[in-house]
Amino acid sequence: MDTILFPLMWIISYIMYGIHTALTAIGMQAGAGPAWVLSIVGLTIIIRILIIPLFNKQTRASRASQELAPEIRKIQKKYKGRTDQVSQQRQQEEMMALYRDHGTSPFSACLPALIQMPIFFSLFRLLYAVLPISTVSYQRPSIGPINQAVAQEIGESTVFGAPLVSSISTANSFSLPTNVIVVAVVLIALMMATLFFSQKQIMTKNLPEDSQDPDNPAYKMQKYMLYGMPLIYLFSGSVFQVGVLVYWLTGNIWNIGQQTWLITKNPAPGSPAYKARQERLRAKRIAKGLPPEEEESPTEVSVGQREQPLGKKRSKKAAAKGVEPAADVVNGAAADIAEEEYEIRGLDGLTDAERAQKRYERRMAERQRSKTKKNKKQQAKQRQQNQKKRNF
Repeated sequence: MDTILFPLMWIISYIMYGIHTALTAIGMQAGAGPAWVLSIVGLTIIIRILIIPLFNKQTRASRASQELAPEIRKIQKKYKGRTDQVSQQRQQEEMMALYRDHGTSPFSACLPALIQMPIFFSLFRLLYAVLPISTVSYQRPSIGPINQAVAQEIGESTVFGAPLVSSISTANSFSLPTNVIVVAVVLIALMMATLFFSQKQIMTKNLPEDSQDPDNPAYKMQKYMLYGMPLIYLFSGSVFQVGVLVYWLTGNIWNIGQQTWLITKNPAPGSPAYKARQERLRAKRIAKGLPPEEEESPTEVSVGQREQPLGKKRSKKAAAKGVEPAADVVNGAAADIAEEEYEIRGLDGLTDAERAQKRYERRMAERQRSKTKKNKKQQAKQRQQNQKKRNF
C-alpha cells in the first residue's frame, strides 16, 4: 500500500512541514507541541479549499437529482409489482438513462468523500511510519522532509496527553494508555455526532418536499449515509491514530460550516431553507419600506422582436387606418422621409434593407427545416429503441 500511496504521503508531509514552519515563525513552540497538531488541522483546511469546485459540482448534481424525483416515480410506478428479472433490469436501465441524460447520478453525494479517501489513508500510513523513521533500529528512509529528528517531534506531540501516533489498538505501547483511550473515544464520539448533524441538516433543511420520497434513490442514499457512516466510525475508529481522528473531526466541522453557508445563501428551491430565506428577504424589503414582493420594472425591455420604425408611405397608411404611430416613428419621421428619397434599388427591385430581410427570412426557414428533420430522426431512433426493448 505504501508504494501506491507514497506520492500522496510525500505531498502531505511537505504540506504539514510547511504549515509547522509557518506556525513556529509566528511565535509557536518549535519541536514537539501543538504546532504539529495544528499542522494536521491546516492540512485539512487546505484539502477542503482545493475541493470546493468538487463540492459545487456535487451540489449541482444533487439538485439535478432532486428535480428528477417526479420522473423517477413515474418509472417506479410503471414497473410496480413486476418482480421478474427482466422488468427489474429494464427499470434500472431506464433510471440510469434518465440520470445520464441529465448529467447526474444517485451516488453524486458520495463523490467528495471518495476523493478524500486516498488522502485519508495516506495520512494514516504517514503517521504509522513516524515511529519507524524516528527509531534508528528500524532504518526506515525519510518521507519528504520528515527525517528522524522531525519524526521524533511528531511522535512526541500530543492531544490532551495522547500522542498523535497513538490509537486505541496500540494504547498499551505508550506510557499513558488510559489517556490515549479516553481521548480517542471522545474524538470518535465527536466525529459521529458532527457527521450525523451534517447529514441531518441536509435532509431536514435543504431537501425539497417532493424529493423526500422513500422510494427515491437519492433520498435512500442520504438515509443510508445518515445512519451508516457514524457506525463506520464506531467500528473503525479504534484502528486510526489520534492524528487521523483530528483530521476527520476537522473535516466534519468544515462540512457543517460549508453546508450552513450553502443552506443560508443558496438553498435548494422548494426546501424549508429556501422558504425561510424567502421570508427573510420579504422581511428586509418591508423594513426598507418596499413592497413585500419584488415587482417587475415598467421600463423593462421585453424579450422579443423589436418594433420596426415605419417609413413615410407606411406611416400614411397607418394614419389613414386611424392607427397612431409609435413615438420613435414620430421623432424619426423626417429622417425616414429623407432616407427613403435616396434609397437605391438594385436590379432585383429591392433595397439593401429589403434584401437583408429576405436573407434573414431564408436563413430562419432553413433552420426550421433542419430542426424538424433532426426531430424526426430522434423520434425514429426512439421508436427503434422502444421496438428493441419490446422484442427483448
